Amino acid sequence: MESLFAHYLTVWEPLGYILIFVGMMFEGDTVLFTAVFLAHQGYLSLFPAILAALWGMILGDNLWYTLGAKIRFGQKFPIVTQWAEKLAKPFDDHLRERPFRTIFLAKFTYGFNRAIITRAGMLNLKWKKLEESDILATLLWMSVVGAIAYFSSASLSYLLKDYLKYGEAALAVGIVLFIILERMISAQSKKRL
Repeated sequence: MESLFAHYLTVWEPLGYILIFVGMMFEGDTVLFTAVFLAHQGYLSLFPAILAALWGMILGDNLWYTLGAKIRFGQKFPIVTQWAEKLAKPFDDHLRERPFRTIFLAKFTYGFNRAIITRAGMLNLKWKKLEESDILATLLWMSVVGAIAYFSSASLSYLLKDYLKYGEAALAVGIVLFIILERMISAQSKKRL
C-alpha cells in the first residue's frame, strides 16, 4: 500500500519512538495499537517501538501513582481527585486484596487504568508491592494488544489491498475495529472488577 504521511516516519523514526513513549503515559491502548500496526507495515522497527511503549507505560504508571500520593499528602488537584474517586473508589478493597487482578483488568477497561493507579497512591498502598503486579499486568496487556495490532495489520493489508490505496486508511479501519473490540472487553472487565 502507498502512504500519505506514514513514510515520513522512516525519515523521522526517532521522533516516532519519542511520541510512542510520551503517548503511552496518557493513552496506552490506541498508541500501542498504532505503534505495532506501523511496525508491521515497516514504518517503525518493532523492538524499539515495543521498548518505547513499555517504558512509557511503566513511567506513566509511576507518575500517576505519585500524583495520587501528592493528593494524599494534601496537594489540591480537585479534578483528578474527583475523577479517581468516582471511577476507582468502589474498587478500593479489590485493589488492596487482589492488586494484580485489579490492575490487570483495569488495563483492559478503558479509562480505569490511570484512575486505579492514581487511587493506589491516594490509599497509600506501597508502590514496591504494586510495581511487580503493574509490570506483569503491563507485559500481559501489551502482549494481547500488540498481537491484535499485528494481526490486524497483516489481515487488513491483505483483505483491503484492492480497496484501500493508502496504508493510513487500513490503520484507521484497524483502530475503529480495535476501539469496538476494546469497548466490548471493557464492559466485561467492569463486570469482573
